[in-house]
Amino acid sequence: MRLDPWWQVATPHQDIRNKSFSEAVFAADLGDVQNPTAPSDYRDPRLFFTKTYLTEGLKSLLNNILKRLCHGSGDPVIQLQTPFGGGKTHALLALYHLVHSYNEVRHLDQIQALMAAYPNFQGAKVAIFVGTKADPIHGKTPWGAIAEQFGLYSLVQEHDSKRVSPGTDVLERMLQTAGPNLILIDELLEYVVKAAQVMPQGQILAFLQELSQAVARSSHSVVVLTLPTGLFEQFDANAAQMLTEIQHVYGRMESIYEPVKGTELYEIIRKRLFESLGDTNTHRAVADAYFQLYRELGSEVPAEVTGTEYRDKIQAAYPFHPELLDLLYERWGSFPTFQRTRGVLRLLAQIVGDLYELKTPAPLIHSSMVNLTSPAIRGEFIRYIGTEYDSVISADVLHKAPEIDKEMGSEYARYGIAKALATTIFLYSFSGSERKGMTQPELRVALFYPGFPLNILGDALDKLEDRLWYLHVERRHYSFKNQPNLNRVILERQSAIRDDEIRNLLKAKLQELATRNTSLSSYLWPGQPSDVPDNRALKLAILSPEYREEGCSESSAATASFSQTLIDRAGTAPRIYRNTLFLLVVEAASYPPLERQLRLVLALQDIQDNAQLLLTDSNKADLKRRLQQAQDDLPHIILTAYRCVGWHGPSGLTWKDMGIPTIGQNRLIERVLQFVKQESRVLSHISPGLILDKAFSDTDQEKSLEDIYSIFLRTPGLPCLENESVLVEAVREGVKSGIFGLRQDDRVFFKEDILSEIPMHAYVLKPEIAQQQKAEQTPPTEQETFTYPELPMGSTADMRVAAPPQSSTTTTVSTNTTRLYIQADVPWDQLSLILSGVIRPLRQNQADIKLTIEIQATSQNGFSRMDLDNKVRETLSQIGATVHRWEES
Repeated sequence: MRLDPWWQVATPHQDIRNKSFSEAVFAADLGDVQNPTAPSDYRDPRLFFTKTYLTEGLKSLLNNILKRLCHGSGDPVIQLQTPFGGGKTHALLALYHLVHSYNEVRHLDQIQALMAAYPNFQGAKVAIFVGTKADPIHGKTPWGAIAEQFGLYSLVQEHDSKRVSPGTDVLERMLQTAGPNLILIDELLEYVVKAAQVMPQGQILAFLQELSQAVARSSHSVVVLTLPTGLFEQFDANAAQMLTEIQHVYGRMESIYEPVKGTELYEIIRKRLFESLGDTNTHRAVADAYFQLYRELGSEVPAEVTGTEYRDKIQAAYPFHPELLDLLYERWGSFPTFQRTRGVLRLLAQIVGDLYELKTPAPLIHSSMVNLTSPAIRGEFIRYIGTEYDSVISADVLHKAPEIDKEMGSEYARYGIAKALATTIFLYSFSGSERKGMTQPELRVALFYPGFPLNILGDALDKLEDRLWYLHVERRHYSFKNQPNLNRVILERQSAIRDDEIRNLLKAKLQELATRNTSLSSYLWPGQPSDVPDNRALKLAILSPEYREEGCSESSAATASFSQTLIDRAGTAPRIYRNTLFLLVVEAASYPPLERQLRLVLALQDIQDNAQLLLTDSNKADLKRRLQQAQDDLPHIILTAYRCVGWHGPSGLTWKDMGIPTIGQNRLIERVLQFVKQESRVLSHISPGLILDKAFSDTDQEKSLEDIYSIFLRTPGLPCLENESVLVEAVREGVKSGIFGLRQDDRVFFKEDILSEIPMHAYVLKPEIAQQQKAEQTPPTEQETFTYPELPMGSTADMRVAAPPQSSTTTTVSTNTTRLYIQADVPWDQLSLILSGVIRPLRQNQADIKLTIEIQATSQNGFSRMDLDNKVRETLSQIGATVHRWEES
């Protein structure tokens, strides 16, 4: 069922719709009504009762007055002792208008219902004394003012001028002469405080006691007196003592009334702010929809909102959600200076007028919808908590939270979820009592309504925790404070991080990510061309972050110049194997996020290491979580930034974008290698035809594998082979299929399998040449003989052989031997003979050979790092050797 927005159902009063209401409308004053200078809402009896909801407490009070005036029964002395702003002034005005202007309001429905038991009532005299209006020096005393309003001032004139209470007899005579009468005394304590300088306070006490006795003896008189409760910081100790004495005087005779109880406040507010509330069936439908939502949420919301009583409460509060009214009345109303009824009305008038203009698409008005961007609304809250919170609102609620909504888009932006959460938490963070802040279940009630996205609350709260400066979270209890949270500490530490610290961390992380790869060697942040060797190995030069590419397509002048120099030069000499060199640089737009992440990691680490920072246990746990998360996220952000790959193309330097890496991918070298293979810049397999097509000219008849391999590594525009094995395997395939032949030493292979190793000094022959040379060669005998090579004179070779052959110059290998193991110390300058004289004959017998080499080298001058890394280690890598041990000392 679709629920209409509240503003399509309920209509605020015109002054609220137009935002033309005056704050004075919500500042009722009995003295101003008497003058009369009060707004028409209070001064006009008919308008007053039109906008007034008669609560049960107010009805009871009016009935007591009417009983006393009409029948002489009822309480003669009544004290309205309610909390500050609890509705007592409004109650006094209702008494005043009913008794003083009865004939003007008797036709109103709620007045007729009230007066059914008093058909003969025609009104009575009313006397008012308001302590805040009275002048204790030049004005009349309470007894003088009351007698004057009854037209009987002459009875107390002398007592008034001498500031002496007239006594019970005089007061009784005055009341009897006046006839049925009502005396309203408001703000008496403030008058006592002011009059203490010119009048003994004993006279006021005497008057109150005498008046109460006189009223009790008069059958048609009644006194209503208001006294404050709660805190009295604005008064001194004498005033507090005076209040105690006044209460003692009236203690035995008074009846205390509470004008407003429970949800009656809802009716007062609705009647005061809205000229029409729409169809009650709509109210019920809205309440049912919220009730169903809370039942579905179950334990995710407070238990009290899932009961039928709360459904009735929602209906009674329409178009407000009860949580907003309870928030203002109970939490903000607990501030000593916050007048509950008056303050709530003034705030809600501004909120309703603002939201009516904005046309918020929600069935009810929630606290999350309060528009703190409005200076008037924000000012209403700030006045009770201090101006320092204005900057808290500006920084977090009005700036950072909307930024989150904008960045996240989708449901965030549509519903303003982050801002709504921040607004709600802020409003719930303050109270005159100890109850401050709110939990996630309470947040759901304040935020959710039927149709609202329910599944991203946790995510939104996490983002607020990570971004806001003044939001504090203790055991999942959220509140704003004027002290910066961990986010602000982090921000301040981030601003102190130096650029060199950021570079050092980035370099260290790149070293971790650029793990050694057998196919692609990496060189981190080369400063000059000689830092990258010129050899046949595939190489990746990872440039420092000052070299960047705009969208991996446009280089800065510095990047273009340095990159081209690396491709063209190897030290002072031209680079020969240009195809083997790839460049990796930062994509320009992705570097700022990387720099921020590096700065964040460093800041978090510094905070964690700073023992002088007195962090709470919750902040320590949060810090640990954030640091771990920041460190976990860093590899992905580095790979996102370092994604522009360059190489030597047919028309110069070419750049390509590898794109955003997948989550969890953190192997930089493998990512680059995979990409250049996908781009066909590095080939792991080639077809035999490509060898003839790319490496042979029309006049070439044969070419060594060395030359062919070199052509692929040197010629611009040609793909680079991953290693020599790619070429060797293509040669095997080409020879077998007859695409070309192979001459190895004195033997020619063509249209046959090659079972032996193919050395790089062998020659690839065009097919017609291979066929011709194969026909000319002498075929091998059935039983091949093998002659061990003679060692040079003076050789120190020590051969330790598991099954030594017979000592002879020519030996025929026995067909009964199936396994051979040899361990030998071989002179380093005779290694080439091992390949030709040992390995190749064994392979001709289709042997499965495993060769393990052990090298021990000692130099008095020491080995250079360039030789160890760029020659020895790379050679082992290129031939596919598995290094079991590598020890340096």
